[in-house]
Amino acid sequence: MDLEQAAGFVLEEGKRYGIDSFDLIATDSEDIGIEVFKGRIVSTETSRSRGVGIRVLNNSRPGYSYSERFSKEALSQMVRDAMDQTEITDPLDMELPGPKPLAEVDLKHYNPALEKLDFAWMREQGLALDHASWESDKRVENVPHVGVGKSSTQSLIANSKGVFVKKESNVAYLGTGLVVAEGDIKKMGSYYRSGRDISQFDPSYIAKEAAYRGTELLGAKPLPSGVYTIVLGNRISPQIFGMFSSPYFADAVQKGSSRLVGKLGNEVASPKLSIYCEAHTPDYPGSRLVDAEGIPTSARTKVLENGILKSYLYNLESAKKDNVLPTGHGVRSYSGRAGTSFSNMIVPLGDKTRDELLASDSHCILVTKLEGGAGCSAVSGEISIGVQGVYYKNGKPEHAVDRITMNTNYFDLLHKIQGISNEYSDSYSSIKVPDILISEIHVAG
Repeated sequence: MDLEQAAGFVLEEGKRYGIDSFDLIATDSEDIGIEVFKGRIVSTETSRSRGVGIRVLNNSRPGYSYSERFSKEALSQMVRDAMDQTEITDPLDMELPGPKPLAEVDLKHYNPALEKLDFAWMREQGLALDHASWESDKRVENVPHVGVGKSSTQSLIANSKGVFVKKESNVAYLGTGLVVAEGDIKKMGSYYRSGRDISQFDPSYIAKEAAYRGTELLGAKPLPSGVYTIVLGNRISPQIFGMFSSPYFADAVQKGSSRLVGKLGNEVASPKLSIYCEAHTPDYPGSRLVDAEGIPTSARTKVLENGILKSYLYNLESAKKDNVLPTGHGVRSYSGRAGTSFSNMIVPLGDKTRDELLASDSHCILVTKLEGGAGCSAVSGEISIGVQGVYYKNGKPEHAVDRITMNTNYFDLLHKIQGISNEYSDSYSSIKVPDILISEIHVAG
């Protein structure tokens, strides 16, 4: 069976067994790619994964099951397994939606031309990028990773009330990771381009950008411990904000695992900061017209505006608990239970350049690299993380820095934001955050 046939069979089985209410999510994805090392193809990969998962509500009692086999026997057993669970689970106060009109927006998630890309194209691009990486800078000592590939995905959401939405998406990528050296100092630089417009895949540019990201950190040394003004570069700020997305989810608030409990309508950040969820932006990977539970999405959900907490993000279950309408932010894989997520987290652009932000204080650290995230907790907000970057004095770069640790709290950091730049990074990401200027950050040298 293909995806639609499998979904249709499960819908019929659910009706045949007289299930009160149920929904399903199904996906079928294929990934192909190669790795290149020193002018040779060292790895090729083709992988395919597909599955369908059902959520059953019998007398409001939930049951979950999934299958990665699309035979009638396996899918019928999946339905029965979910039904069996409803005999022991507690009632779940939730109502599945019926079909509703979706926004007429082309999200540009599928480019038919990408389906024609084959291993020959990947070999050509990979060898060109490998060569360009070695030639990008005389300090390049090794190019341990060059990767080229593409992925294609079909997904389908359906339920017993008539919702049936199918989506196709694909994407290609090309990137390199290289080691640069100066004396005994070695640094890693990497850069990837992803998306659907392969005219932007210039091996020479990708190699030079990767080399720059490594060489800018050569000669790095620590700074004395103290309190500094920092600028989170626009490659790094999305990582920090992404680590702390869950406090805005209603289910985290309801479980008491968010510091934003009871903060709706209150000032929780600098007036300079707004955070929006923009689900209808074309060619953004998090864009969607309907969430994983069949709820139509909105073009923009104001989560934080001018420092004021405007809304939590809801799925069906958390919305029912608060007696509000769901916001269309339910997520679910075929093998998991429903959760909550941003569909594109967007911090609007500011009106300053990065250089203007860096010149705003006599001593400033531009953070361009994070070293892990084990010291970060979305529940407490604590941030203790190693960083690398460049130390600026009076707006001019002095030297690269490493072996320093940024110690702060996310919820305090939000109040210390002094400026936002007018530029996003060019990464293909569902989190877009410009450079962020933050005052009074403790740095351990």
